[in-house]
Amino acid sequence: MTDVYRASESTAKRWSRGLFVPLLFVTTTAIAAGCLREPEVQTAHAVRTTPLAMPTATPPPAATLSQDDPRLGMSVLAGQPLGDALTSSVQVLPGGNVPTDGESAVATPPEQVLPTTVTQWAKSSSATTLWSGPDAGAYAFTSVPEGSFFRVAGPPNADRLPVYYVGDGLLRMPGDGWVDVNSVNTVDAPAPGQVPAVDADARNPLPVWVEAHRATQLWSGPDENAVQLTDLPQWTFLKVAGVELNGRILVNYAGDYASRQAGIGWVDQNSVGPSGDPGVWVSNFKATPLWSGVDGQAVKFTDLPQWTKLRIVEGTQIDGDRMEIEYFGDGFTRQPGMAWVALADIGPITPPVPLPSMPSASAVQTQQQSFGSPTEFIATVGAAAQRSFKQTGVPASVTVAQAILESDWGRSRLTRQGNNLFGIKALNGPGSAGIVTLATWEHTPSGDVIVQAPFRAYQTLEQSIDDHGRFFTSNRRYSAALAAAGDAQAFARAIQYAGYATDPNYASKLIGLMDKYNLYRFDT
Repeated sequence: MTDVYRASESTAKRWSRGLFVPLLFVTTTAIAAGCLREPEVQTAHAVRTTPLAMPTATPPPAATLSQDDPRLGMSVLAGQPLGDALTSSVQVLPGGNVPTDGESAVATPPEQVLPTTVTQWAKSSSATTLWSGPDAGAYAFTSVPEGSFFRVAGPPNADRLPVYYVGDGLLRMPGDGWVDVNSVNTVDAPAPGQVPAVDADARNPLPVWVEAHRATQLWSGPDENAVQLTDLPQWTFLKVAGVELNGRILVNYAGDYASRQAGIGWVDQNSVGPSGDPGVWVSNFKATPLWSGVDGQAVKFTDLPQWTKLRIVEGTQIDGDRMEIEYFGDGFTRQPGMAWVALADIGPITPPVPLPSMPSASAVQTQQQSFGSPTEFIATVGAAAQRSFKQTGVPASVTVAQAILESDWGRSRLTRQGNNLFGIKALNGPGSAGIVTLATWEHTPSGDVIVQAPFRAYQTLEQSIDDHGRFFTSNRRYSAALAAAGDAQAFARAIQYAGYATDPNYASKLIGLMDKYNLYRFDT
């Protein structure tokens, strides 16, 4: 046995040496050839790189979970990380066009972007025409008499101004259009009760959410030069960004988690209708239990079949491996209610149609107010401004004047939707009722653009006024203004000098309002 084994071992060694030498030669040759070809391969890849779908890493626990949170277990395309969730994340090219492939809107540092939340009004100085566009090929919508009011929708283009015409309350209907720049003058906002058409328009604001009542398209812009970004199925939910132009609305689309990507675009106004907030929805991709809590003492309520539709509880806390959801029952043995589900067993889905009607118990209620006259608005804001004045030293007369100017007498969409009178952004945190995200025209060094900006939402107007006072006392740049607060007019000039507004006539407008309505009476 030993001699046979040795003979076999010797044969095996000779066979190994005979195989190893050629194999080493082939391998060395292949490596050398690969090294010689490497620059060519890199050059080819440099022409076009296709992003791959990569698994999403699990981030540390956060306070809330949104529809696009990577912890919902879906793969995402590789891309640039998002910045602070409270800063503007969407930028639109001048003219309202959304950047498409090959285009880019240059991001402007936040400190260089100044908001223009003040509603600008224009009034026709002579009989004029409302046009469909700014160019020579535009057609006439209607004739507009002298003294008609328009809400300015953006910067002028080709000697015409984009506007929203409030109508005349009779035959001429409200709508978007263009007017010749030399036929209108910029005017102060008409006070409540002075222009019925303006008051009627304020009572019919854009909805926060809309739903497509037929299949439609998402466009890159509001004009005929826009390209189609994607098609939208019937019953798609869209969040309104707050801008209307040429019969289209700027909206946010959440995507369908398949072929349609999330993004911002324009949709034809006649293809959508008002809707409620659909909420954030998930579905379990395998059968899973519902629990009464997150700890070891939690009781199992029931077992959920695969693909059950669940809505995330607004403001829910991510605790351990479970999250709180709303379950709408199955109509038989499983009852609806709040419960906890394993985070690893769910992924995002589009909202179901029709939406279940079970109300969310965590919704924050806001107090809505409307005003029928200047006296009513001034009395309401003045009383709260006086209380704030005693705590912060900010002259109440200036506060009321700013509220008139910046909220358009309480008619601005930001005021109606979030009780935000002064356009205070949510860059340092939300308001008492959360955040309202609106699209606004903003001035940048490169020109006027539309950006989506987060603003604080309040439960009451009084909370907005209190926050306005804290804004001045917590910013050192206004220390000189507060030192001059004993003189309301000096205070108004000082905050403009400190950079509160870009309008060179801002202080004089405030002083004009204080004089006209004797707002100094609130400074006692």
